[in-house]
Amino acid sequence: MPRPQYPYEARSRHITGSGVCIVDVDTASGNVTSATMAQSIGNPILDNAALSAFRQWRFRPGTVSKVRIPITFTMTGAQY
Repeated sequence: MPRPQYPYEARSRHITGSGVCIVDVDTASGNVTSATMAQSIGNPILDNAALSAFRQWRFRPGTVSKVRIPITFTMTGAQY
């Protein structure tokens, strides 16, 4: 699964923050059907970076329908 990339613009401006993403999963295929920020990271650049990565994730079919993913961007990278 692709890791969220720390955007250059945010990193160069020392923008950090934490948030929570909610991912809806099609249980038949394991594909992500939607991803939204339940709690914003505090910056739209970081929110979009997280959402972009999580929308590409795939799960084992039949295992989950919704996933809550806490994420933190620090100057050392993205942690989830």
